[in-house]
Amino acid sequence: MTTRPPIPDPPYGGGCLCGAVRYTLAAPPMAVNACHCDDCKKLTGATHLLMIVAKRDAFSHRGDVARFRKRADSGREIDIMRCAACGTRLWHEPQAAPSLVYVAAGTLDDPHWAVPASHIYVEKLSPGVLVQDDAARIVGQPRERQVIFDAFVKLYKDGP
Repeated sequence: MTTRPPIPDPPYGGGCLCGAVRYTLAAPPMAVNACHCDDCKKLTGATHLLMIVAKRDAFSHRGDVARFRKRADSGREIDIMRCAACGTRLWHEPQAAPSLVYVAAGTLDDPHWAVPASHIYVEKLSPGVLVQDDAARIVGQPRERQVIFDAFVKLYKDGP
C-alpha cells in the first residue's frame, strides 16, 4: 500500500518561480489528481500535471497573471493562469465548474503532501511514471469530476 503523508491544515501558500505572483488556498483540497493527457504534458514540459482541486472562493492571489483559454478534446474549456513575468503555470479555472480551482501542486511552497489519489488519461502514461497502488486509474477524462472527488475521499475518509 502507498504510504501517504498527512495533508496539513490550510492555508496553503504558493507562487511562481520569480515571486511576482503569490497565492493562498484557505480550504482543504477536494482532490489531488494527476493528469497524463498530451495537453498537460505540453503545458508543463513534464510527464503529467499534479493538481490540487479546491473551492475557488477559498483561493486568492496577488500579482499579474496571463490568462490562456484552452479547449480540451472533451470540449470543456479551462482558463490557464500563468505568471505574467516568468510564465510559471500556477492554476487553472474550469469554465464548466466556476466554483472550482485546480492548483498546480509543484507551485505550492510545501508540496510534499500532494500524492495523487487519482490519475486520469492513464492510457497516455509516460514510461517510468509511478502510479500509486491505491490511486484510482481512470481512462480518459471522466465525464463527472465526482469520480476524482470520490477517489480522494476514499483515501482520506477522516478528512485531509
